[in-house]
Amino acid sequence: MTCDPEATAHPTGAAPSLAGHSAVYLVGTALQGLGILIILPFATRLLGDAEYGRVATALVVIQMVGTIAAAGLPQVILREYHRGPDGPTAGRALAGTMTLLALGVAVAGLVVGAVLAATDRVDFGEWALVVLASAALTVVVAGQSLSRARLRPFEFLTLAVSATVVAHLAGLLAALGDPTGRTYLTAYTTALVVAALAAVLVGRPLLPTAARQRTRAGVRLAAPLLPHAVAMLGLLMGDVLLVSLLLGQAEAGAYQVALQLANMPFVLAVALFNAWSPLVLSHPLESRWDWTARTASALVLVVGVGAAGVALLGPWLVRLMAPDFPQRAMWTSLAVITVVSIAYMVYQAASLAVLDHEHTARLAVAAVVGVAVLVALAASLSSPAGLAGVALAKVAAYVVLMALTVLTARSLTSLRLPRPLWLAAAATAATCTAGALLPATGAGAVARVALAVTLAAAAAALAPRVLRTLRG
Repeated sequence: MTCDPEATAHPTGAAPSLAGHSAVYLVGTALQGLGILIILPFATRLLGDAEYGRVATALVVIQMVGTIAAAGLPQVILREYHRGPDGPTAGRALAGTMTLLALGVAVAGLVVGAVLAATDRVDFGEWALVVLASAALTVVVAGQSLSRARLRPFEFLTLAVSATVVAHLAGLLAALGDPTGRTYLTAYTTALVVAALAAVLVGRPLLPTAARQRTRAGVRLAAPLLPHAVAMLGLLMGDVLLVSLLLGQAEAGAYQVALQLANMPFVLAVALFNAWSPLVLSHPLESRWDWTARTASALVLVVGVGAAGVALLGPWLVRLMAPDFPQRAMWTSLAVITVVSIAYMVYQAASLAVLDHEHTARLAVAAVVGVAVLVALAASLSSPAGLAGVALAKVAAYVVLMALTVLTARSLTSLRLPRPLWLAAAATAATCTAGALLPATGAGAVARVALAVTLAAAAAALAPRVLRTLRG
């Protein structure tokens, strides 16, 4: 097989390049999440809780269907691209496989929608929007995966912002003339399709036949990651669907706003993982897991401080974003959900070890168990505790996911997460809990501000040490 010319363009293990690009991934992912938060208060005011709840439910379905179409391949593209001289060809062929799967899902989804619409079971227009958006999102993710593998972070950033900030902004602008969920979703889907076309032009995916054997091997490795990815999206967004089913669409809209705010430290965790994971997987094997454990402690502390800060400031953030929505239920739920980001950062450290040893089926099992915990607890807690009950179920699910993955990593590798990591996780999670319990007025408000100031001072004092650890 002829080597792809890209094989020599970005040599594997180029540590200085990776370190520099990591900063772009960090800023880019954070900008992506911040952009959506800027749009959020306008969308909630324009659409209202019921119509925004309709949009929120559709967005969850789009993410889930898009993940199924991706078939667990994004992680494998990153891994295979740097394995051997034909790695770039294999990576592009796997991206082409993702693109073909997306087209197949779109065609099948439209056919199913037409059949259901003929019996008046669904609105074909809205069904088609969800199907097309899901397929487009899958193609965008394929392009982003190639951009990460090629060490082209600005391409990754452009696609990420186009598929999130620009798409939501298009929906918002369209809804100014017709403030309905249908109008918002139409413009959002159109922007996603444009982003997908750009991803194909930039990524230049190949047909699977360009690297037949490597593609087959990659698909086999990715197969267990499909249920894993679906389950992870269930953990990430399934709680919105559960709120909609158990408590109603208006409550789902309120919960979605709280979730978006609580996801600020989660976005930070994802950004840090995007920057950190290539460094872990390119680190010399003999010291890889010691280095991972050491740097993971610093990352968990950073994410934990961010989570605690958001939890303490929750009442004011909710009031800013959605003043007409149920305030107490939202900021209590927000504070509870911030604990998820801490558990998620610990999970990611362990998941890299499991992935590197090709035991992806165990990741899938842990994620599926986590979803089962989420559904069972949400069903039992939503009636007595409302939105906060679903938030507690979400935290419990992520803690179970984290515990199972850490135990698996310990059994497969020399990775041992140190005591400082667990102390940082426990201390910041306790502060998040205080954010859920403290009142938002009077002495409670004073205590929140005092804790936030103390947290900021501690973060400033620890920052030099954290930076030294990460640079080391």
